[in-house]
Amino acid sequence: MRALRAEDIEKFSTILCDMDGVVWREGEVIWENVEGLRRLKNRGKKLIFITNNSSKKWTDYAKRLEILGIEADVIITSSTATANYLINRGIKRVYAIGEEGLFWALESVGIKLCDEKPEAVVVGIDRNFNYEKLKRASNFVYFGTFFVATNLDAHIREGNGILPGAGSIVSAISYASGRKPDVVIGKPNRYMFEGLDLKDGVLIGDNLETDILGGKNVGIPTILVLTGVHNLDDVEKLGIEPDFFAENLLTV
Repeated sequence: MRALRAEDIEKFSTILCDMDGVVWREGEVIWENVEGLRRLKNRGKKLIFITNNSSKKWTDYAKRLEILGIEADVIITSSTATANYLINRGIKRVYAIGEEGLFWALESVGIKLCDEKPEAVVVGIDRNFNYEKLKRASNFVYFGTFFVATNLDAHIREGNGILPGAGSIVSAISYASGRKPDVVIGKPNRYMFEGLDLKDGVLIGDNLETDILGGKNVGIPTILVLTGVHNLDDVEKLGIEPDFFAENLLTV
């Protein structure tokens, strides 16, 4: 692991990039990184954005990036990756716990949302999660319905506190039913990268356990940018080492 230099990134033609903690943090734009990403795009780099957040449509992210002057070539959310995983495996009826981004992604590929006899239970972040949803999902899973987690992120940082993430809801269903998810889609798992041409690619992220480990799992170099979740002390604590690190992306 060493500090990123401008010449290091020139050998990569494809930039895979997280958003929360890289492009923005707690709703605030990280302008140094935005400027760096603009420079990379202007030099002809392909920009692929990948997020574990299942709550928003990929088109919402595209609009937000466009406002910042960043043109994304591809945007992958854990919702779109989950929808592709399910439809490619012939699953067309699901009981889904989540928000608009997940429901939209599932329906856009022809998957029907249902409350009875689902082929799978799909769980993402849901800020309106309640006991009735927990009871229904837990019973489906208990009796053997295929159990899919969009991601296992425990929480989202907000101000001086946290918001429980999708992983906390998945854990509640798992604990009640006595079953772990049959599959977890989000980073660091390979499903988020299915169908992508990763040749000459590098992954930029702020989270060692999702972004950096995800890059390692698909065999591409990684850059830890120190504007979000983890810092250099965490590298040793967690035993997950990126290839490069950068204070921000102005170095590119």
